[in-house]
Order: sequence, then structure tokens, then C-alpha cells
Amino acid sequence: MRNFFERPKKLTMLLLAFTLVFAAGCQAISNLDFNTVLKNSLKVTSSESKQSVELKLLLDDAAYEGSSEEDLAMMKLVSNVKLQLNNVKTQDDSHISFDGSLIFGETASIKFTLKMSDTLAVMELEGAKQPFVLDLTSGSLLGMSGVAGLTGLPVETASEEVPGVDEAAVTALGQQLIDTVGTYVIHNLPNPERIDVKPVYETINGTATSLMKVHVDLDGPEIWAWVKKYVDALIADRAGLDKMVAGVFEILQSNPDIWEAAGTIPFEEGGLDTADPAEALKEATDGIALMLTELQDELKLLEEEDQETLDEIFSKDLTIKADVFVDNKLDIRKQVYELSYVPSQTPEIGVLPIKGLTVKFESESWNVNGQVKAEVPVASAKDFPVEKLFSMQGYQVLKQFDEKSAIYDLLKNKLHINKQNLTWYSYQYYNPVIVTASHVTLIPLRNTVEQLGGVLTYDKKTKSLKVFDEATNTTIVLKNGSDTAVVNGKNVKWSFPVTVIDGVTYVPARNLAAAIKAKIGWTDLDEDMKVFSLDREV
Repeated sequence: MRNFFERPKKLTMLLLAFTLVFAAGCQAISNLDFNTVLKNSLKVTSSESKQSVELKLLLDDAAYEGSSEEDLAMMKLVSNVKLQLNNVKTQDDSHISFDGSLIFGETASIKFTLKMSDTLAVMELEGAKQPFVLDLTSGSLLGMSGVAGLTGLPVETASEEVPGVDEAAVTALGQQLIDTVGTYVIHNLPNPERIDVKPVYETINGTATSLMKVHVDLDGPEIWAWVKKYVDALIADRAGLDKMVAGVFEILQSNPDIWEAAGTIPFEEGGLDTADPAEALKEATDGIALMLTELQDELKLLEEEDQETLDEIFSKDLTIKADVFVDNKLDIRKQVYELSYVPSQTPEIGVLPIKGLTVKFESESWNVNGQVKAEVPVASAKDFPVEKLFSMQGYQVLKQFDEKSAIYDLLKNKLHINKQNLTWYSYQYYNPVIVTASHVTLIPLRNTVEQLGGVLTYDKKTKSLKVFDEATNTTIVLKNGSDTAVVNGKNVKWSFPVTVIDGVTYVPARNLAAAIKAKIGWTDLDEDMKVFSLDREV
């Protein structure tokens, strides 16, 4: 059953394999309880650090034969990308600051800084004419997403903080949940086949530090075997599952003030439909156990019905290497993870024409759970609200950057965000393209102008239409029934008069395109379907 997996699912499996190494734990080895290390890492509330993530793609040159220079340049641009973060100061979950760089191989590097609090984020980008600011209050974010309107609540109501919630109490609750869930979920993690622990001295923030180095090597077959072994261990530990769920229920029931402040009270006593706690506990435990059993069956089914695909994805060509450096407090101080997938035979992963990929993550931390003060974001009148970017045309976004900057070159000449494309299908009913008997193509004026970011107004006194195209700084004055347009003050005869059809104003496409520096054309998709397009790069 070669097609048992859809191609996107193959890539998902590959990414899942990479994710597993971040969660992989092991029983105590060389007197290092790595599962406690993992639990401690989930409890880190403050730290200073530096981090990087790098992606390298090994391009398949043969797959790009016949591709445009633009497509080739784009693939080469993204084939080696690195995000470097320095001076990361994590004060708590909502107060963070750092500076960094986004590096595209040897082509471009864009520096930036970010300062974030619970209410505000301010980012400065190298080459930007002003800082970008984002209001992080719930009302602002709901307004941006439209959720506040969907709920029927005014923004003022949506933005109000929930009263009575003690942040310290919530943090303590989270710590309890981590301990309770971690006892079952983390402590059942099996040892990878190849794991090594040894004492080392490693430089952390410029200081030589005594650490324990945990090194793990996994290839594809070992990853698959590890996944199955982990699921088997979770199923076998039914007592641990029962204890975990009971512990979670106890924590929820013993913190009514927090849940009441949040607007919900789990297992509230009284009422006709109140669930019996014992029944709810058993139902939850049985549900998780059933889910794990079904997952176990799915893994077996994959081996029975599509072993060929499993061998292709989880082959020895897939490797994961992990180095984790732990101090005497069992805090992770440095991490290096690398996933490499360079198949000896060309796989059909069906997403990108590449021969292989490598993803590498590195970080080192100090002052873990210590006193850390993140830089405070400060808004000013010159800041540019991020939410405005979502409603702007590409050429309008470009205006926010210096034309000589690397980011401007990237956005304009590599990503081409200033390109605009409008299409009409031959079967379209709403504001369709119309072809006259004399073979002149007409397009709807307002719909076209506004999609390109222009403005169309009507002057009642002169009974004329005025088009202002910001991208080209072009003004066009038109009158219904006239084939003469005034383009930037000059009379230009058009091939067909301005015409109103069913209340919609139409103009000749070729003449409008010429005035606003665009190109038009028809494309045959098949015998019965054609597409008309208007394109420009401004």
C-alpha cells in the first residue's frame, strides 16, 4: 500500500522525529537523573541566555531545470537561514528582551531588537524608519483578530483583566501540575540506545563551568523503536496513569479561587447535572488509556501496511544528535541539537525539491531562575503600529524602510512584496471581465482600483470619477460614456468609453493598465476555462 501515507504526512513524521529529541528523557545514568533535569527545565521562570536556530537545505539542482532566475534566487536565499538571538533576558513569561540577527547565508543579515512586557512589544529593525509597536493587551489583540466582534463584547470589556488572579498562585499551580504530570509522562521515557554521560568543563557566558554532558545519538530505526517503546511503557504503567489523573483532579479541586476568578469551577458541587468526581476521574483515566492503546495499534498498523514508507522516512539517513550540559543543580545550561536528513536514495517527500536538510539548535543559559530584569519597552509617537501592516499593500510596507537597507532589498528584490496580481476567471459571476464585440476587454473599475490600493471618488458637480493610484502617483479622471481620460492632466483617448453595466462601472483593461504601469493577459487553463490577469511590480 504505497499510498497509505499522503506526502505531507511523510514530512510531518520527519518533523515529529526532530521534536522527540527535545522531549526525550532517560532513567538515571552515571548518577545523573535526567528526568528530573527535564522537569526542572519546565519550571524555569527567569534566565539570561543566547540562542540560535539554523536551517540548511541541500538543493536538488536537477529539479530546478527550466525554473526562472527569480525562483532559483529565492530557493538559494532560504537554503541557509539562521536566527541568532543574543542578550536574551527572560524576566518572566511576559517580560523579555533580546537583540539578534536574521542571516541568509552570505547574502543578507538583518539586525533587530525586541523588548516585550505584558502590555507592549517594541521591535527595532535595522533599516526601518521607525520602531514597530504592538499593543499586547487582550482588547487590542482581539480587535486585530476580530474575535472581540465575534463574541459580541466591546473591546473595553474584552481587554479588562480578570480580577482576583494572583500571578504567584498561578505559577505555583503550574509547578504542581508539572510535577504531577511529569512523574508519569517523563519518568516513563525510555533510554535511547546510544547515550553517554561524562563530566566536562564548558564555557558559559565566557566562564568555564563544570557540567555533566549528556550525549545522545539516534538514527531513523532507533527513533521509531524508541517511539514504540515509549508508548508501550505508558500503557504498561496503568498505576502511574491513575495516580497522575487523580493528582491533577486534586490540584484542580484544591484551587477553587483561581478557577472562580477565571470564570469556571471544575467539579462544582450542587446542581442537577453535576458530575460525580469519582466517575469523572475514572472516565478521564479510561479515556487516556484508550487513546494510548489506539496509538499503539496505529503504530503496529503502519508497520503492517506501509513498512516501505517507514523504512524510507525512518532510515539510517535520518540522524539526530543531542548534547545537553547540566549543572549541579540539575539545570540545563547548554544545549546543542542537530537533525540531519540526507537520503541516499531520492525520497518523495513532496514538499520541496531538495536532496536533504539539516536543522541545528543551540543555546546556553546563565542566571537560571535568578534575578533578571528585562529591558522595558517604551512607546513613542514615532512608533509604527504593527496592526497597520496587515491592511497595507506591499509597496506601502516598503515605504517604512530605507531604500539602501538590506531589509528593503530583501523585501523588494528577493521576496517581491511589491508585486500585485489580480485575476478574473471566465466563469466568474461577480464583477466579471467583459469582452466586447470588438474584442476589447473591460474590467470593473472600483474593484480593480481598490484591490491595488488606489482610491476611487465621485465628483457630483462635474459628474466625473477620479482615480488616485498611490503606487505610481497617478491621477485619472473619467466620465461615464466618454472614451477620453485625463491622466495626470493630459487627455488620453481610450479604446472604449466608460460604461456602467448593472450598476458597475467598467473601463478598458489595456488603457487602465497602461496608465498605472501594469500588464494584462489571458491564459487558457483548458478548453472551457480562461483566466484574465493584471500584474505589476511597483
